[in-house]
Amino acid sequence: EKPNNLKVWETATGRLLAAFPQRNIKRDVWPYLQWTYDESAAVLLATSEVRIYPAANLLATNNEDPTSVRYDGKLRIQNIASFSIPRSSDPNVPFLLTSFVPGTKDKPARAGLYKFLPGGNTEPDTKPLLSKSLFQAEDMKVHWSPAGDAALLTLQTAVDTSGQSYYGSSQLFMLRHGESDVVAVPLPQEGPVLDVAWLPDAAKPPCFVVVAGKMPSLASLHHGKSGKASFVF
Repeated sequence: EKPNNLKVWETATGRLLAAFPQRNIKRDVWPYLQWTYDESAAVLLATSEVRIYPAANLLATNNEDPTSVRYDGKLRIQNIASFSIPRSSDPNVPFLLTSFVPGTKDKPARAGLYKFLPGGNTEPDTKPLLSKSLFQAEDMKVHWSPAGDAALLTLQTAVDTSGQSYYGSSQLFMLRHGESDVVAVPLPQEGPVLDVAWLPDAAKPPCFVVVAGKMPSLASLHHGKSGKASFVF
């Protein structure tokens, strides 16, 4: 274990801006620190919480000790293992993030969609806008819409308890800002979810493509709000 082994550098000058301790770094959780789409703040995964650092705090020229950079807000999410924030967003959409809490013997895994406010206005005990209990989920991958207002969650287990697949089981859900329910995306055939991609143009009606199912797999085009398939290739 190395203290303060996660470091933030300013590429223009080579100056070390901040350093944080991070234990048990895992490739599938990286990056542990993510920037908002407008680079106004950075969000750091910590133990049972995410911390929000304004860019101004990181870039302050009087930071002689890179380990002393202060965060101005946080969200408490017990046992959070990973999070994701969109890399692009509509300016009218609030800052959002998804969280993943692994399951235990007594509790299922849980995914959540949260709103946060850079600038010291985030309450630590903010409740999720949407949440979903996940009974078959060991790993979660997040695919954000280009407008930054919806996230597709691909959930994976290493073992399919039904015995139907050697490659484990997978599910696909959609969490959309402004909606009251999580959408379980219906797929044209059963089987693993192999890939997901949004239409990249945010100016057009939202839609996404899914490749899923047992071989031969099917590709299907889905409505970006209802999640329903509109065409099967």
